[in-house]
Amino acid sequence: MKRRLFLGALSMPLLALAQSDRTVPFSPVDSVVLYIVPTDGFPEQVAATIARQLTTDTGLWVKASMWTPSGVSSPLPGTNQYPAEDYLPLGDALARQLGDASARTYFIVLTDRDINSWAQNFRFQYSLHRPMARTSVLSIARLLYRKDGTPASDAQIGKRMRVMLMRIVGEMKFGWQRTREPADLMFAPIMSIDDIDNIDLTRSIATRRAQGLMRP
Repeated sequence: MKRRLFLGALSMPLLALAQSDRTVPFSPVDSVVLYIVPTDGFPEQVAATIARQLTTDTGLWVKASMWTPSGVSSPLPGTNQYPAEDYLPLGDALARQLGDASARTYFIVLTDRDINSWAQNFRFQYSLHRPMARTSVLSIARLLYRKDGTPASDAQIGKRMRVMLMRIVGEMKFGWQRTREPADLMFAPIMSIDDIDNIDLTRSIATRRAQGLMRP
């Protein structure tokens, strides 16, 4: 089922919108602003599509790394959830390996496993961030399903992934503040899949462009 949904994501309109004709020339003095890092069951080709879409959405130079083993092998005791904190060292490890990464490059690790923090203060977590390590981890495990547990459509999955990734970029790279407006991209706290589905991504991006908070 996951394989079908991932392959479908490659052609979904919300993830694979018409790509920008703008190309970013490589130079030794340039550095990638954001790296998407696929791990566990997340396919490289979907990560590459996501990177192109984020470049279009944000105007930032976004690339996808090759598939990288997470090294996270054991779930939290008594659960099927994996410790989110254990994914965060991947950013530092890749920063030392990738020639076009710099001290400002941010890493978003993508996993298809369900995650939670070691403290387990919540039932689960969609994502976890460590700004000092310049790394976030995002789980798509719960984005693949509707509230009743049935598989979500490709369009739903694509929109959810795009929303959650833009939230990370907005907060970690643009410094956007969280809000209490349910339809806004930075609404918090996100407690359920309904909260994600209620977000109006197109309007949120347009508003911030009009406010000069991101590139037009």
